[in-house]
Amino acid sequence: MKAAEKYRLKKTTILEAAEQLFLGLGYMGTTMDAVADEAGVTKQTVYRYFPSKVALFSALIGHFDEDEMEFFFGEAAAAEELHRYGLAFLTRHMQPRNLALFRLMIAESHDSSELGDIFRTQAQPHWSGRLIAYLRPHVPKGRAEGLAQFYNALLLSKRTFLLMGGGEGMSPAEIRLHVDQALDLFLNGAPLNR
Repeated sequence: MKAAEKYRLKKTTILEAAEQLFLGLGYMGTTMDAVADEAGVTKQTVYRYFPSKVALFSALIGHFDEDEMEFFFGEAAAAEELHRYGLAFLTRHMQPRNLALFRLMIAESHDSSELGDIFRTQAQPHWSGRLIAYLRPHVPKGRAEGLAQFYNALLLSKRTFLLMGGGEGMSPAEIRLHVDQALDLFLNGAPLNR
């Protein structure tokens, strides 16, 4: 086995052990010693790959993005591209392990500002940055950031219910219907009788 493959396997083993512990014991309850024990490696090995618990949790968040198909906007009409984005975005966010990590970050961010920082700097910018860049040429100057936040909020509007114990995610059919509704509202506004 090549050195690069060994490195990747060891890193993956540590990340998988960390995921189990973080989700089982919480961020505050997980120690680097416990991660080493769970992974079957020495504490020094864990620190060789991840110099701190913050770095380990950050890598865990990044590891989720590595595991999933990368999303890129294409050349189709804006409504079609925003629909494709919505499906990819919501599918990713509704995965049970992502919901579980988000629950953890919400529950413990009050006691650990590190988690809030990780969420703001790593978990959100990947998707928001792509959407903002796509919207810039399509909307009035200075509006892309706010509109991207609004569209993502529409897409995630059912997540609060799920995070509070209302389920483990959404089916592909539920995701498609919700994206259809969110995109319609985003593009056309709510049809109100005045």
